Amino acid sequence: MENWGLVTYRETALLIDPKNSCSSSRQWVALVVGHELAHQWFGNLVTMEWWTHLWLNEGFASWIEYLCVDHCFPEYDIWTQFVSADYTRAQELDALDNSHPIEVSVGHPSEVDEIFDAISYSKGASVIRMLHDYIGDKDFKKGMNMYLTKFQQKNAAT
Repeated sequence: MENWGLVTYRETALLIDPKNSCSSSRQWVALVVGHELAHQWFGNLVTMEWWTHLWLNEGFASWIEYLCVDHCFPEYDIWTQFVSADYTRAQELDALDNSHPIEVSVGHPSEVDEIFDAISYSKGASVIRMLHDYIGDKDFKKGMNMYLTKFQQKNAAT
């Protein structure tokens, strides 16, 4: 769980024995750490205006977790795993009749728990990745910097 300037983890999401753990466990820990650290910017520095825009926080954090792992552990070939884990999962859920858009109208705080799902996380990350790949790394970084600067200590909406 992330808080402004502080990230707390369950033991299993942070402490791992590199000699006796499998590759998937090490990768999972790296992804969790990357995700929660990403929330220092996407969620804390810039916060969604209302729960309707949850995908901004979770989509960016879910995409950046892969970016972090790829930077720190290129041998994991983590972007290939993104396709099989997040992208495919988002596609499958999005195709269901009972699916919902990435931006969900939330009228009351009691409805919030319903939107913490793979659409907000996986589809959000997939949309961010698609935008990054479409406009290119240089322009994407410039745009992300502008977004974080414009909305720092403020709320953002889709």
